[in-house]
Amino acid sequence: MAQSRHIKRRISAARNISKITKAMEMVAASKMRRAQDQATAARPYAQALHSSLKKLAGRVDGSLHPLLSEHQTGQDVLVVIGTDKGLCGSLNAQLMKAAAQWHRQFPQGEVVAVGRKAVHFTRLLGAKLHAQFTDLPEQLRLSNIVPITTLVIDNFTQGKYRSVQLLYMDFINTLSQRVSQSQLLPLGEQLPNFEQATMPQLAAEYMFEPDAAQVLSSILPYYVENTVYQAFLEARASEHSARMVTMKNASENAGELVDELQLMFNKSRQQSITNELLDITTSIMTV
Repeated sequence: MAQSRHIKRRISAARNISKITKAMEMVAASKMRRAQDQATAARPYAQALHSSLKKLAGRVDGSLHPLLSEHQTGQDVLVVIGTDKGLCGSLNAQLMKAAAQWHRQFPQGEVVAVGRKAVHFTRLLGAKLHAQFTDLPEQLRLSNIVPITTLVIDNFTQGKYRSVQLLYMDFINTLSQRVSQSQLLPLGEQLPNFEQATMPQLAAEYMFEPDAAQVLSSILPYYVENTVYQAFLEARASEHSARMVTMKNASENAGELVDELQLMFNKSRQQSITNELLDITTSIMTV
């Protein structure tokens, strides 16, 4: 009888957990759809901006711009876009693994951590935390990430940073996200056409006002901002997708556990009834 009561308590606990995870799954699914739509809708603009910069190849000496020039001295910096909350599967663990590899390569490097989880695992790694940004709004706007990009751009142009890498989870689909790590600054690697001009026979003719150099100088800081902003959108879509899938799996596992416990309860109850019948039968036979 005591065993049956214990099983009933476990069934009740599993059902309560299932209700909680189901509610969290529904909330995550709603946020996931908005985040996915926002990330995918912004991709064409990011690609068009990248294409516009490539069209400046061969028109301007890119090495003259501070965001394109390589620095021999300064600090190596990693910008990590993590999450503020957990319960999103192995997403943050994958970021931590990639950050650990970077830290082994640049043991004296500094980290700009975005999200409470990123701050936490940066400290676990023993890496120097240069800056931290947490509790960003759910509906991200470009203005929300300006403090981050301003910090990065200003320190790089002042020669305090030698290189800046960007680490985040790239959204593929609801079931798949992958770690993305790329060089943010200097921009030479992202824009190879600044180092090797487009072939004249393939280049289209464009007129730049007031001139190509000033257009480049205006676009590059905004390009950095938009690159970071797109990374945030991809990371947010990855987070909500991973959390929705995790909560869905948790709900299914809780349901399976309830079924198993219910079967155990039925067997225990059946055994208890059988024992009672045997006791009654034995008593009658004794009399």
